[in-house]
Amino acid sequence: MSPRFKIYIIPPLGFVVALGMHLWHLNQPSQLVSDEVFFVNEGHDYVTHQPYFDPHPPLGKIELGAVFSVFGFSPFTWRILNAVEGALIIPLLWWIVWRLSRSRVAANIVVLLALMDGILLVESRSGMINVPYVLYSLVALAAILKALESRQPQHWLTVAGLWIGLAVSVKWLALMIVVPTIALWFWPRLLLMARVTEISKKVLGWSLLLLILLPIFMYCAVFQIHFHWLGISSTFWNLNAHMLNYHLSVPATGDPYAQPWWGWLLMWRPFVYFAQTTGNTISSIWSLPNPWLWWTGGIIFIYGLVGLWGKDSQSNRPATWALTLFASACWIPFIGIHRIMYSYHALPFDIFLLMLTAVFLGQWWVTKKRFVIAYLIVAGLTFIFFSPLYFNIPVTQNQLHAREWLPGWQVIEH
Repeated sequence: MSPRFKIYIIPPLGFVVALGMHLWHLNQPSQLVSDEVFFVNEGHDYVTHQPYFDPHPPLGKIELGAVFSVFGFSPFTWRILNAVEGALIIPLLWWIVWRLSRSRVAANIVVLLALMDGILLVESRSGMINVPYVLYSLVALAAILKALESRQPQHWLTVAGLWIGLAVSVKWLALMIVVPTIALWFWPRLLLMARVTEISKKVLGWSLLLLILLPIFMYCAVFQIHFHWLGISSTFWNLNAHMLNYHLSVPATGDPYAQPWWGWLLMWRPFVYFAQTTGNTISSIWSLPNPWLWWTGGIIFIYGLVGLWGKDSQSNRPATWALTLFASACWIPFIGIHRIMYSYHALPFDIFLLMLTAVFLGQWWVTKKRFVIAYLIVAGLTFIFFSPLYFNIPVTQNQLHAREWLPGWQVIEH
């Protein structure tokens, strides 16, 4: 087996393992849970040509409608799309971390961390629309990173523009990733990176075309598909205004599972998607990250955010600096969002914490290999301990209480 084959076997292997984890008992629970009630039924509305309103752009529901049209309507089909797309995030994280850090150790570590992550796993086993916009945003980021090292970047910028448009067409929250992604092309020094092709007036012109106008065109095109499939007249501007007004009118408090932005680093209130008591056992699904990865990743993030590396150290660690800024872009904007937020809104932030942690551990691998191995072992044991809350495995009340590490970690009756 050649060394090159050994290197590149990790991303596809990670995909296969992730897909197996996502598909295991994917049809359980057999009923709609949490916001699946909205998104899945709205996806099915395309099959029945029933107009609906949802405060998010329509692409996520269009994709569900396409799946239902081909494979029918069942718990498996309304979750299979996220299962596959969530697994695709794994090799994509490998490539992004490798491209940023040039460390295959760090790239391999991020695969392990992602496989032990709770929020990504739970979202990938649901019929919600959080995984698609994260995946599409990361594809756009990967394309921009490729464009930066290409002498003919317009091809990669076209790819980036297409996926930026698709990402925002699923959820506006994709802007938290795509805005710094676009800024990375126009101002790579912001993230301590360089480009092969300098931006001349000509390059600037088609950069604006491909990264700004093309995504807008894609966004509008998705809405035209939405209108055409449902057989309704085009009301693009009115519908988008209605969506914006909905988000502006949602209160900031009032739900027992609400978690404001300042509670994220502690993750004091995970969202419980499903809970069912049967005899002396309770089955539940929590939007809860791996606590060990989340808390240690938060410490690393804060360490980077306050600039403790210093300017000289930052210039030697562009990956750490870049990922810190991307993580900030997925967290700090929530300060200005005055509506109820839940733990699953932290999925993009969680993804960049995983990459940031992997880069940090990759830097430690040469001199502190035993520490890194111990860290990964603790992460694995923590994942196994909390796996019943990710896979909907029945536990006793005492076993559930043993996993309620914080006062907010409990099932609340609505």
